[in-house]
Amino acid sequence: MVSFDDQNFHIKVAKEHLNPYISQISDDGYTLKITNPMRSAMEGYFDSIHAALFHLNKKGIRAPLPIQNLEGKTWTLEEVPLLNEEINTSGPKLCGVRLFTYIPGVPVSTQEYTTDILYQWGNLLAKFHKAVQDFDHPIFRTKTIFWSLEPIPELRNLMDGMEDHHKKLVLSVLDKYPSIIEKNMDRLPRGVIHGDFNENNVLAQVKTTEENKITISVDGVLDFEDMHNGTFVWDIGLMLAYTLLDCKTIDPLEGAGHALAGYLSLRSLSPLEILVLKTCIESRLCQSLVVCAYSYRTDPKNSYLLTSAKNGWSRLEQICSISNEELLQKWKEIQENYVSKSV
Repeated sequence: MVSFDDQNFHIKVAKEHLNPYISQISDDGYTLKITNPMRSAMEGYFDSIHAALFHLNKKGIRAPLPIQNLEGKTWTLEEVPLLNEEINTSGPKLCGVRLFTYIPGVPVSTQEYTTDILYQWGNLLAKFHKAVQDFDHPIFRTKTIFWSLEPIPELRNLMDGMEDHHKKLVLSVLDKYPSIIEKNMDRLPRGVIHGDFNENNVLAQVKTTEENKITISVDGVLDFEDMHNGTFVWDIGLMLAYTLLDCKTIDPLEGAGHALAGYLSLRSLSPLEILVLKTCIESRLCQSLVVCAYSYRTDPKNSYLLTSAKNGWSRLEQICSISNEELLQKWKEIQENYVSKSV
């Protein structure tokens, strides 16, 4: 199973077992997750995520749940050669090992992005935000995530070796960050956010009806490692950035508008959130492209790091070339079309 810096495996197990905390073996199997040493060393890291998963389950969000091991614990620290064999530093080398229920479905990335799938994708993020509005955890309030909105200016330190026209494009976004994002940060609504609502972390169930009609339901969420207390608009901008990357059947900016319409059908945004949304999308695209390019230069064996670059630079150029006013008007018309259909 794909991952940026952890190891994930879909496993099937025998019916016979010695675990008193498992009443019945799941036919769907389980997900074995091995977390990198750096995150595994963070105090309260696993317990905070597991608390969130149990909360989301009670709210009806289809997400994996941790399985207790023979000792009744939901995680353990182990030396795992798979992750540690090339680590030569004196830092932490123990990896968190966990077992989760396996959530059936296929990543949204495997489907052609129709307007319906995009709408459901945005709608699911709104359901997620509504589900966590009464959830909090002290670890999430102090948890530092590099992939969050606040560290965007640090991208300047990772741009050595980039092509000049790519560097110029990224700098055009970074240069407006202080006036659009930084000065408004304290006024943007915050809460617990997913932090990585991308096309590989959102699941769809594809079914065929008796009339031989295919139905697709976007209703599953994976990978909660980047959950933290952050701005909701960053979570939305991140999601919209990933809708842009592989949207091929319609104009990518229109596709993002359908995802946003799905979100707004359940949860509203403040005028300020709407105003900064475009810059959040641009910032996430920059973040993904710059960090992945930098990481690939140090780990050329990890082809997953090239995923964003496939369409990323052209999508970044496209959204940077349109004014905020024109883009918001485009999205407003899409949303109004959905509203008129529902009346």
